[in-house]
Amino acid sequence: MSEPSITFFNAAIDAVQAGNLPEALIAIENSLTEDPQDGQTWQLYIVILNALGRSDDAKKATAKVKELGLGEVDEHMLKAAEAAASGDMSAAIPHYEAALEIDQSRPEIHTSYALTLMECGNPEAALAAAEKAVAVASENVHANYALGHILRLMKKKALALDVLTKAVSIDPTFMMAIYEQGMLFAENGKLPEALANFRKYLEVHPGDPGATEAVTNIEAAMNGKG
Repeated sequence: MSEPSITFFNAAIDAVQAGNLPEALIAIENSLTEDPQDGQTWQLYIVILNALGRSDDAKKATAKVKELGLGEVDEHMLKAAEAAASGDMSAAIPHYEAALEIDQSRPEIHTSYALTLMECGNPEAALAAAEKAVAVASENVHANYALGHILRLMKKKALALDVLTKAVSIDPTFMMAIYEQGMLFAENGKLPEALANFRKYLEVHPGDPGATEAVTNIEAAMNGKG
């Protein structure tokens, strides 16, 4: 993807994570305007449309992607996205595995596979997939975020903080990494650093309940009221 599309794509992911689907739709449509040939962007677009209940538009988008002439790997990725959008995460796994049998070089396949495995309750396999994503593309922010996220959920806090700090250094505007890094700062007693992260997150996602609660709790703890 071109640089503007990466910016819009990341903004769409952040908005999905924050639960702001209308904002996510605007961002992903901007990303498609910048790069209408990118399969990964179309996959996220279809997921967002389905999440908004716009199943007819999602079907039209799927048909459009097929008109563009997807390769076999992207066909599997699209099917995985459709399974995830329907809420059947386990059904996405075979499609990611099929895609990886064809092409091991694309970090987004390993990353999506890792996050899906984690959501399906297979942390060790998820960790291995996330580590592979970083091995394939060490400076990919999504790969590092996924690895850090999985490490945090596995209670490997020191390693998780190192990886998420790297993700933030790669892209300081990627709010999902900012949020997770903030959680780890708070858990490790680094309250000023955690507060800065959550305030930065709220600049992009004002009113987010999780970040708002975190700021309130951290400020209370720093003032001796926690």
